[in-house]
Amino acid sequence: MPATVVGGGISGVACAAALSGLGIEVELLDRGRRLGGRMASRTLRATGTPADGRVVDIGASYFTASDAEFVAVVADLVTRGVVRPWTDSFHVAGPAGIEGVRSGPVRYAAPRGLRSVVEALAASSAGVTLRQSHEVGAVTVAGEVVSVDGVTSGGVAICVPHPQAARIADGLPDSHLTWEPVIAVTCVFDRRHWVELDGVFVNDDAVLTWIADDGSRRGDGAPVVVAHVHPVLSARHLDDPGSVAPMAVAAIQRVLGIDAYPEWVDCHRWTFAKPMTASDEPYWLHDDVNLGLAGDAWSGGPRVEAAWLSGHRLGGALGARLSGAV
Repeated sequence: MPATVVGGGISGVACAAALSGLGIEVELLDRGRRLGGRMASRTLRATGTPADGRVVDIGASYFTASDAEFVAVVADLVTRGVVRPWTDSFHVAGPAGIEGVRSGPVRYAAPRGLRSVVEALAASSAGVTLRQSHEVGAVTVAGEVVSVDGVTSGGVAICVPHPQAARIADGLPDSHLTWEPVIAVTCVFDRRHWVELDGVFVNDDAVLTWIADDGSRRGDGAPVVVAHVHPVLSARHLDDPGSVAPMAVAAIQRVLGIDAYPEWVDCHRWTFAKPMTASDEPYWLHDDVNLGLAGDAWSGGPRVEAAWLSGHRLGGALGARLSGAV
């Protein structure tokens, strides 16, 4: 009987690919019109600027790779031109502005937006049936049988944030994780008014935590930045994300040391942007039922790599059960 994966982010796609690689037929259900999950990109429309038609990353900002399995996946994506090494250094700022530069691991970005990474991985997976714009109503357990919206499945992997999974599924473990919200603020300027940089970690600031130079990230030099609003402030404005725009723009100007005002601004809310902590376990799989959880709250996340590893390993474990290997 085919397996079912709920969630079309990188964790769900990795899980579906692992299952199909073991010869299991998979149905991948995603409520979005396009794959990506929190590795979301949007195409700018009706901005009244030359940026119309440009793809901007409004979810995850970048990713790193250290695990050998994920390193191999990333190397293949680089060869295919889907991703590129972006930078190993970001600026650091305080409330008064930029203070210095911090080096770290290589961060990867995607010329066509991070969503294209998820789409490329999905396109490489044979044996996966994709159903998009599909809202799952209930995942239920009766004895050893698990069903999705009343239809029996061979096994179900839920690859969405735990608060969303708990709304639709029976039999999940309790979770005491706190999920941080984030409002992503995209600003299109007439030109690049700031000093050369890739991104800025903003410390000890009540408004912002991060600013990405999207022109640098995408490699086209466009005068576009994406800022992440502090979780506490984001939580206060989730019902009306646009109301945070004036504060966010003022903070961007302050941190970057510029006077220019953007020609176009947009705000996108992420109610469950990331877990504050994560389990070191790779995933959760029910002892008696073919029901599992994966995502960036596992495998020592929250990171894009952790989400991929979690989904990949859950797919392998669930697939081994379904194929009779265990």
